[in-house]
Amino acid sequence: MADRETAAGPMGLVQAFVNSADLQDGPEELSTPEALTTWLSGHGLMPAGAASDQGDLRHAVALREALRGIIGANSGGAVYPVDVATLNEAASASKLRPRFGQDGHARLEPDVSGVTGALGRIVAAAFTAMAEDDWTRLKLCSSQTCRWAFFDRSRNHSSRWCTMASCGNREKARRFRVQAKKA
Repeated sequence: MADRETAAGPMGLVQAFVNSADLQDGPEELSTPEALTTWLSGHGLMPAGAASDQGDLRHAVALREALRGIIGANSGGAVYPVDVATLNEAASASKLRPRFGQDGHARLEPDVSGVTGALGRIVAAAFTAMAEDDWTRLKLCSSQTCRWAFFDRSRNHSSRWCTMASCGNREKARRFRVQAKKA
């Protein structure tokens, strides 16, 4: 991703998790339980070599798509009850609790370990990101075949596509062809 599309901090983690599947061109980074644990450990959410199974993978993919749906609200999409229920279930399963660090800052941390705890850390990152002023800048590409999460750095928060060079250009060409047919 180009710099203009990447968020930082907890929002960046949520964005990276949602973008672990490139819906338009592939790849799917969470294709197996082993790939899931590699992704989670690679992002510091659980120890390397931890185990996971097909159930963990199903929960992770469901959480990812629920987060994609929630981010879609920043682009004018609807928030679906199933997405809210999935996020609440992940928070509950991981037993997220407020904790205060040595620096005095509050954060949410899971009381369980393994994949469930790692997914709880992603939910906690989403919770933290949603409290930030810039949360509404995290959007989904308006291309229905893409739906890539991107960080809108435009001055007026009006970006609609992950990149103008690909999705934006395709959409403009499509609209041009439709208009040409009408003429």
